[in-house]
Amino acid sequence: MLTIWRTAALLCVLLSCTQAYAQNETEDVWTLLAAQSQASGAFTQELFDDNGELLERSSGRYAVLRPGFFRWQIEEPDQQVIVVSGTRLWHYDIDLAAATRRDTSQSNEFTPLELLAGDSEELQARFEAQRLGPSRVRLIPTFPQAGFASVDIAWEGDVVIAMDVQDRSGQMIRLALLPDQNPVKLTAQDFEFVPPLGVDVYEPSDY
Repeated sequence: MLTIWRTAALLCVLLSCTQAYAQNETEDVWTLLAAQSQASGAFTQELFDDNGELLERSSGRYAVLRPGFFRWQIEEPDQQVIVVSGTRLWHYDIDLAAATRRDTSQSNEFTPLELLAGDSEELQARFEAQRLGPSRVRLIPTFPQAGFASVDIAWEGDVVIAMDVQDRSGQMIRLALLPDQNPVKLTAQDFEFVPPLGVDVYEPSDY
């Protein structure tokens, strides 16, 4: 099953190349990943099991700044914040007053986080892009360390409107996106996270 933070990371990677897909579809998409340096907006996320049954639904806001920064804030039905700054990832559960900090560079599994700052030529050699139809593309990783099986992207004009993320167990996450019409310019400081007083902080070694 895809974890919340891995799905958020994948979403932010794909948002960063919105115009690249709209203009060129499957042609040279990795070279154009940096065409948009930032993005922000609202999202709705649905998780389905391998039989297509809806398991859960959530909504909130996202923000992306390339390379290596994003914020994924779930507002309904619970409240959670995922913040990435370089190789440091925070997962803050507001309702539980608990925060987990990870160093993503120490993981042996390739995750979408690595697409944020990866070399375009190297990444292109590790993924296959397939055109599914007008304004629709599928990305398929071609190496076993990837934490997902495929991602379908749909857009209107130069704006991504939906993504279907298929994991290797058959579950699927469907994302509906509403980018901000007049986004505020983002900086690295917008992605700083300091746990509030009274919040329990966990490291991977704590488990």
